[in-house]
Amino acid sequence: MFIIVSVLLVTFSVQNSGSTEIQYLIWSIQVSKAVIIIATFLIGLITGALYGYFSKKPIIQEPAATTTEEEEEESIATVDEDVIEK
Repeated sequence: MFIIVSVLLVTFSVQNSGSTEIQYLIWSIQVSKAVIIIATFLIGLITGALYGYFSKKPIIQEPAATTTEEEEEESIATVDEDVIEK
């Protein structure tokens, strides 16, 4: 699998090796298109992972339903009656 990904990455880099100029305010830099695309992908991947990690909300569990002694006795009596009938 690693070899396939490596071949795809090398092919992509060779096909997009043309240089392009990036300007930001007063700065200007010449960079390969492949570097720009890969860097943008990695920044998006990291940003998405961090957002997913920090946006998790805690799962609130409701307390278990409590039964009264009367309800327990009724259910036991019902089970006893079912067993006796069979």
